[in-house]
Amino acid sequence: MKKLHIILVLLLLALMDPAYCQKTKGKSKQQLQSEITALQKGISTANDLLKKTSKDKEMTLNEVTILNKKISQREQLIRAYNEQIALLDEEISAGQSNIRSLNSNLDKLRKEYAKMLTFAYKNRNQYDRLAFIFAADDFNQAFSRLRYIRQFNDARKTKMDQITATEQRITGEVEASQKAREEQAAMLKDEKNQQDALKAEKSELDKQVANLKKQEKSIQQDIKNKQQQAQKLQKAIDDLIAEEIRKANEEAERRRKEEEKKKGATTTTPAPKGKGMALTPEDKTLSTNFVANKGKLPWPVERGIISSSFGKHPSPVSSKVTITNRGIDIATTDGAQARAVFDGVVATVTKLLGSNQVVIVRHGDYFSVYTNLENVTVKAGDKVKTKQNIGTVHTSQTENKTELHFELLKEKDYQDPALWLSK
Repeated sequence: MKKLHIILVLLLLALMDPAYCQKTKGKSKQQLQSEITALQKGISTANDLLKKTSKDKEMTLNEVTILNKKISQREQLIRAYNEQIALLDEEISAGQSNIRSLNSNLDKLRKEYAKMLTFAYKNRNQYDRLAFIFAADDFNQAFSRLRYIRQFNDARKTKMDQITATEQRITGEVEASQKAREEQAAMLKDEKNQQDALKAEKSELDKQVANLKKQEKSIQQDIKNKQQQAQKLQKAIDDLIAEEIRKANEEAERRRKEEEKKKGATTTTPAPKGKGMALTPEDKTLSTNFVANKGKLPWPVERGIISSSFGKHPSPVSSKVTITNRGIDIATTDGAQARAVFDGVVATVTKLLGSNQVVIVRHGDYFSVYTNLENVTVKAGDKVKTKQNIGTVHTSQTENKTELHFELLKEKDYQDPALWLSK
């Protein structure tokens, strides 16, 4: 009986072995699926933006930029598909290993159960059981024999339950493995379609870039002119932000003096020396909440793709031209509404040369800047909520594009908006 008990314990431990549990490294299936869905959405948006151009018309620089971005997203999508396929392959392999282990355990359980049945058959007579008990030398031995018979019956029932549970686990593993194989086959098919689409898009991009290179000199000059306009715009935005910081510090100094006056101070304490923007308790809370949402802020437009990223990067047509961007440009659809990325107060609404209207929203000591707007629906001093519409993104008829220029700053320090927006 002791030997049988040990066997049961070992089998139970084997069935609970964590080696049978599915293990995954890196991104989970859910994370990869979310990534795939987001990339598919981005590609769909790029397709909608590119539909404006008829097939027989040469692409503009803006449309080549969008196509280039679409290719980049397609490459990321293929990588995500391959990661998902590899994960499914691991899942199938783990499932097959589990099935083999479970079948081995099931075979052992059935053999043990068969031995129990044989023993029970040989001692099936009630008289034999009673004789076995009454043949004991004393009461303690008789009680032990009775307990042994009861334990044996319980062990037989437990063994049968284990067999049933193992059979159910095998069925579940087989079904899960089959589902994973079907999912993997669908993924492989989608990945092949994405590869074909990528090949066609790269061919189209090479063709359009070659066409635009014929106009390289004029494009270089156009980019140079736009960069000069961008520098003037940045100077104006820097001045506006500096003015907001100055006003905030002046207001803080005024409040400090009023507090000292209320306390009846005979001498005025000098303002504390230090760098940075003075914040009210409300501003500090707002700023803390803003930072807590880094990587989760909503996009400043409902649909769009980043057509120009933060920092320095070469032009898609000419490597001789470097584009410097202190924010990001988001290509979107006609009539798109710009929206606040977080709760805040409108600091400035103004019209700057070459940028249409600009809205700056203050979030504590952070600022979000929305450039190239028309039909602005807010004014300085208004409190805005997350995702609240603040104006319409301007559509350029000459360049055939609707593009929002978006910036984020911590006081005067420019941030990469892509790191703050949700993926």
